[in-house]
Amino acid sequence: MSDAENSLLPVSVSEQLRRADSDRFLSALFAPAEVRPHLLALYALDVELKRIPTLVSEPMLGAIRFQWWRDTIGSIYQGDHPGHELVPALSAAIEAGRLPAEGFHHWLDAREDEMNEFPFADLAAMEAHAKRSDGTIMNMATRLLGASDDTDILAPFATAYGLIDLLKRCGLAAGHQSAFLPVDKIEAQTQALFSGRLTPEVTSTFAAVANHAKQSIGTARKTKVPTGFVPAGLYAGLVPSYARLFTRLDFDPLRTSPEVPAYRRQIALMARAMRGRI
Repeated sequence: MSDAENSLLPVSVSEQLRRADSDRFLSALFAPAEVRPHLLALYALDVELKRIPTLVSEPMLGAIRFQWWRDTIGSIYQGDHPGHELVPALSAAIEAGRLPAEGFHHWLDAREDEMNEFPFADLAAMEAHAKRSDGTIMNMATRLLGASDDTDILAPFATAYGLIDLLKRCGLAAGHQSAFLPVDKIEAQTQALFSGRLTPEVTSTFAAVANHAKQSIGTARKTKVPTGFVPAGLYAGLVPSYARLFTRLDFDPLRTSPEVPAYRRQIALMARAMRGRI
């Protein structure tokens, strides 16, 4: 990483992002050098927001943390820089992409909803959530890469990856008594889920959501994405690999880290970046 990038994004934040969200970290490396730190700042913020439900003992404490971030981002728009190591990089990203404050509100609201015991009534609710959170992030990324304000061409990719991301985090969320699966499919199995037991119903629900995400990516790929915007959504190209993992009969996503080997992800991302396709 260049000196310019380090001056914006603290090394500690960069390293945390590399560990916690390597899909996005690796994808950002294919963006132009001047845009890269801004993308990393957005992804680092998402890591911070996702961590909140895992750090608090009750929802009220989490709500306080989310409100702190709302106030902090609001202060950035007012020209202030409250004391958090991520703020300078986030401020630079907001200025560079003329990122709208409304987008951050949608994003924070979506992540805060993840503290609920049953955030998603059905698959449609999961998709709506993924569009609010991951869709907002990807839209901001395209703005940083020069998209016009009304460009939302990557929304289907973001929604599909958002579904996979929820599945990846389902085991951790279940340990904190939150069900990251459609409740209408697992209503009688929630206690098993919260105790880390993988029942046939839960297994089939994982597979159904994963297959839906994979099909959504197939549909999204029928639309040509301008090459300049590809780095904003490159990581969504990994959805089929994760979908295969979640549909394996011998895989337990509640007790096993749901990760595709790093070298496979690196090869896949590089190949797609070279072809200019997600």
